[in-house]
Amino acid sequence: MSSMNNGLKAGFGRTDVTPELGVRLGGYGTKERPAEEISDHLHSTAMVLEQGSLTAAVINLDWICIDEAIVERIRQGVNQRTGIPEKNVSVCTTHSHSVPNTLNFWGWGEQEDAYIDSVLPEVIRSVELAKQNLCEVKAGFAFTESLAGVNRRNITENGGFNFGADPNGSFDPTMTVVHFKSEAGDAGILVHYGAHGTAMGCNRLVSRDWCGVMKDRIESEFAAPVLFLNGAIGDVGPRINHRCGSGLSAGGGDGIHAVREVGYRAATDAIRALLSIHEWRSELKLEVLTEDIFLPYAPLTPLADAEREKAKWEPRQEEWGTPMCEYKHNSAVIEAHKQPLLKGRNFTQTITCLGPLTIVPMPGEMFSGISLRIRQGSPFQYTLCCSVSNGSVSYLPTREARHRGGYECWVGKACSAYLLADNIDDALVEQNLKLLRKIPGC
Repeated sequence: MSSMNNGLKAGFGRTDVTPELGVRLGGYGTKERPAEEISDHLHSTAMVLEQGSLTAAVINLDWICIDEAIVERIRQGVNQRTGIPEKNVSVCTTHSHSVPNTLNFWGWGEQEDAYIDSVLPEVIRSVELAKQNLCEVKAGFAFTESLAGVNRRNITENGGFNFGADPNGSFDPTMTVVHFKSEAGDAGILVHYGAHGTAMGCNRLVSRDWCGVMKDRIESEFAAPVLFLNGAIGDVGPRINHRCGSGLSAGGGDGIHAVREVGYRAATDAIRALLSIHEWRSELKLEVLTEDIFLPYAPLTPLADAEREKAKWEPRQEEWGTPMCEYKHNSAVIEAHKQPLLKGRNFTQTITCLGPLTIVPMPGEMFSGISLRIRQGSPFQYTLCCSVSNGSVSYLPTREARHRGGYECWVGKACSAYLLADNIDDALVEQNLKLLRKIPGC
């Protein structure tokens, strides 16, 4: 390997963010789900990139989701401790459903504030460690097809849905890897792939789910920290061998066996891609672009309809899941009608680019069609759209999914009086592609 690039530096850092037992786990509409056992420890893994006066950080947090207000607290803390500009910090979550509840979601419970407050210093410290580990690097890029995930919107005979695996359904099978090397050896690895972190199922174990097994296996072979970025998960579940009716489940799995089979499958694909890298690049330009995009809302539910639905669900307002969600959502709609009606909201997009690679955060559980369209139109060879990153506004479905409906389109009621517009996919594709084409050199 030739001499290292004097312009680009990379560093990785990791800290433990495992909760105390007893914390309420999130991801399922189950009231009583306290953590009773630690299956594997949760991490905050950070990657810091530096070139000249520009420094950026990308954090992978083993949480289910993250609120924008928490992202701002992390950014402020990182800036205070490291000097990295707040706007240059992105926080991506793995979306495991076997971790503390870190988002307010009507019918699913309130975020565990005590846990969040207790581990935020460790999240910030992971970036400090990554910055301390900065060294000159070269990078190799590769992608491969992985069947660790599968389309999970199984359409039943009568036109309904279940979380069954649809092997003929569309999903994004592309797994992308980036391998950073320094003069001393492996510096760090980035893996991007999209599938729900639900292989463990609805039990009371704390776990990173399948991506934890994948990372551990890769790290055992390369002796370098792995930063995992979850991609298009909205309509994609883990491909497990747990039966669901006459087929296989792509929703909740049956515990550690499902976690391991998906994790090892993903690790096999990632290692294959890593071993295929034979070109190490040093002339890689680092860029960060921060700009607001607009998330359009659907028209607010008519007041009379909201009042009728609120009255319908009021006797069951204390029941978790659908009843509580419908009651609180329609109550919020009634309150929203007392204010000027909104057409949408802004989301501050932070795009991090390194040579042919770009990281595009998405504030929700993005459907595969959005990721595939952005990648197709992107000027970058490796375009990594990341779900539940820098915020969470529930699912980000395609227009086709909106038309057919189902859980992913309904559950937006759990976080706001407003639902996203039917054309949210077009808005995300168009606006993010415009931003990507603004980046110098594109």
